[in-house]
Amino acid sequence: MRWILLIQFALFSTLGSAPTMAQVAPIASLLNVSSFMMPPRSTWATIDSSADANVTVSEHMGEGDVGFRVFHLRAAVKGSKQAAVDLARSKLLRPGDILLSFRPLWDKTLAYAHMQLGVSHSGMAFIVSDANDQFVMTLESPISYSSPLNYPEHYSDLDAIHVIRPALTDGQRRNLEQWAKAILGKRGNFEFFADYGVPMYKRGIVGITVPKDQIRFLAEIALGQKNSSFKSYCSEFVWSLLGLRDCNPGSFDESCIRPIFSTTDGMLTGIIPKIAGDAGLVQGPEAALIGGKYTAERSKAILTQSVFVDFLTDESQLASRMSSGHIKVAKDSRASMKVVNGYYAMGEPAPMAGEINKGVTSNVSPTSFLIRSNAGLDGLQYVGTVIFDR
Repeated sequence: MRWILLIQFALFSTLGSAPTMAQVAPIASLLNVSSFMMPPRSTWATIDSSADANVTVSEHMGEGDVGFRVFHLRAAVKGSKQAAVDLARSKLLRPGDILLSFRPLWDKTLAYAHMQLGVSHSGMAFIVSDANDQFVMTLESPISYSSPLNYPEHYSDLDAIHVIRPALTDGQRRNLEQWAKAILGKRGNFEFFADYGVPMYKRGIVGITVPKDQIRFLAEIALGQKNSSFKSYCSEFVWSLLGLRDCNPGSFDESCIRPIFSTTDGMLTGIIPKIAGDAGLVQGPEAALIGGKYTAERSKAILTQSVFVDFLTDESQLASRMSSGHIKVAKDSRASMKVVNGYYAMGEPAPMAGEINKGVTSNVSPTSFLIRSNAGLDGLQYVGTVIFDR
């Protein structure tokens, strides 16, 4: 079994694949998804009420103790800077929050999409000011996506955005804001890398042989110490930037680097049996079910009958829900998903997890931040899900 397929498809991005109009779901039913796609209530961050009348907050609960805290924005502001203004005025977001592009239409499609929890992309949010107002500004890879939520090739069709909050001090947020300014000042040195299955430390780049080296490399390029290109996929970029949260750009020393995930090398492997103090790249659904207080028997049934299974195989039906790229990767990975299904059906035997992990390269997917939040790890918490339905 070539387990590299498992990780490639766990990391695959929708970039470059514009959805069709049929992919836009009615907002009234948009968040009526399977409960394993919902964050456990125990992982929700404490927030204040919205400070802006244009953003209201509600709850949408699923089976068990899981659900969404919903940030309702006006339909008219979707894909426009005004959405970023409204969110900044609401004071519901903070600098350093992670934004995850959520595709509810992936529910009840393919095992690949279920394992991804419907997440296709990640970026980071900052609050900036211009002459007239404050607004949310994103920092992303591709760097061209960095915008006040209005880059047309991404935000015009995006129905929902999860907000995940790292545990950051005010000083760490200020550091990240300074790094963001430095990066945006050197846009030409940042490029998108399309193969999510090959992290930077595995590309044969001189001086970059372990994950932490990527974080140092980002700092060196942002500070102008190296005239090179930082080529990364979206989640790799966010992960690297968060690794600089303890570092002041004005007095950078690589001893301050600290990966956001508290694993051996700072990235994730495939499977940790029963999520015993850790969680791997395929375990977002399992973490949600555990956090949602599902019984072991019920969790096993959901994982083997609703998560790691394909519901739709007719590509004409899938085309209205997913990009052609995702459909291809899911098809290529069906054998791997059957093995993961078998792993759960057999009761999560540690020897089997060990065999699976032997073929897994430590990596970070867009879903990784939600996986760790669902599992209650690394101080990451779910803040809410933005939709445009008012």
